[in-house]
Amino acid sequence: MCNRRLALLWFLLLPLLPACSLMPIQEQAPQGLPADTLQQARQQSAELHRLQELDAATPDQQRQIRQLHSRLQQFEHSAIRSASRLERQGDWHGAERVLQVAAEVLPDSQTLNSAQQQFSERRELREERVRMDMAIHRGERLLQDAEAYQRLRQLKGPGILTWLELQNFHRKCRSSAEELQDHAQQALQRGDYTLAQRGLKVARRLYGNDLLQDKEQRERIDQDLAQANRHLRRPPRHVSQTSPKADNKRGIEELQQALDAGDLQSARQQLSQLQQQAPQNPLLPPLQARFQSQLHTRVETAIRHGNELYSNGEIEQAVAVWRDAKALAPDNVELTTNITRAEKVLENLKALSTSPGGEL
Repeated sequence: MCNRRLALLWFLLLPLLPACSLMPIQEQAPQGLPADTLQQARQQSAELHRLQELDAATPDQQRQIRQLHSRLQQFEHSAIRSASRLERQGDWHGAERVLQVAAEVLPDSQTLNSAQQQFSERRELREERVRMDMAIHRGERLLQDAEAYQRLRQLKGPGILTWLELQNFHRKCRSSAEELQDHAQQALQRGDYTLAQRGLKVARRLYGNDLLQDKEQRERIDQDLAQANRHLRRPPRHVSQTSPKADNKRGIEELQQALDAGDLQSARQQLSQLQQQAPQNPLLPPLQARFQSQLHTRVETAIRHGNELYSNGEIEQAVAVWRDAKALAPDNVELTTNITRAEKVLENLKALSTSPGGEL
């Protein structure tokens, strides 16, 4: 009786099971490389290999070899273009999959192997930038917590619990600052001076009073900041002795990399240089529009974040945020107004705190 019930239950559940569980799994072609294209490239590669092993190829076979070479080169370029498009869209995994599958079809292709290596280097660089950006955000959150801990200390008064809580918070701040310094060192080595500058500024504030006591640490962070500032103040490079076409191509690539990394300071310099050297370049208008879009977003975010800090009484932090944004948009009226207003408030508070009987 039990077996009959189990058989009936299996019969009822069978239609609900996924169909793929009863069929062999087929490898799905990556986006941008249809399955028939992959199959055709495999067949062409096998045929080319067969013809190349012949002791003496006829004129027709030699012509066929050249045609197969040309078609496989088209396949390589198509795969690289598809991977580049996915990479620009932020689908790094999809781009990697395209190059990987294409290289599996043509394992001896130096073009695809080189493209994979370059892609791996770009992804590693992008990952380092993203991780540093995350570290900066963690540090900024700790700085926002600093005033809350100060208010908590005023509420609870001196005591062993308050002291332990503050010591634990200070350890977190120092650990975050050290992490940012490590990231900044790597950023300086690869030339990401804007990102290094952002991280070092946050690290300096996280160290707080510790930085005044540790002379060696203070000198090291000041040297790194000076290096970043020195490079950021440099004017755009002069035209080199190479051909203008090669310079423009390199400039376009560097501009794209700067925009991908969110390095708007470097992107602005590259744009200025390209507008002087190659104003008719068809790639320039869309890149310029992309820069303006990123700049608008960055400035609007900074204004909003600074307003929130200002409303919460964190005026110095608000000024720092607005000043960083003003370095990218020096003509922005709202940023100038906000900074002027906040600096006047800070001056009044300072005068009030130092006046007789005016201690806050």
